[in-house]
Amino acid sequence: MIVAIPSSTDKKDTLIDDRFARCAFFCFYNTETKDIQFIVNNFKNATEGVGPQVVEFLAGKGISAVYASEVGPKAQKILDKLNIRTTITGKKQTIQQIINQLDN
Repeated sequence: MIVAIPSSTDKKDTLIDDRFARCAFFCFYNTETKDIQFIVNNFKNATEGVGPQVVEFLAGKGISAVYASEVGPKAQKILDKLNIRTTITGKKQTIQQIINQLDN
């Protein structure tokens, strides 16, 4: 399963970004291969429709789940439609802490 986690930097020790669609990066974590990849969020500065655009981007990358501190209603609607599971986490967790939870 490939999981997307919003991040403000491309480092695992960074706190998750509390802005799902407008985060600077997404951490993609593959729970089977343990591969970690940070991808720049090119939609973060769009004027409107950012949430749906980000969800379509994530779906195109084969994401099965999203771990975020919050997700807007428009983005959540599309995540649900595409059967991408959403898990709401605490704002004070690092990317590494979430990966550790996924590995347990």
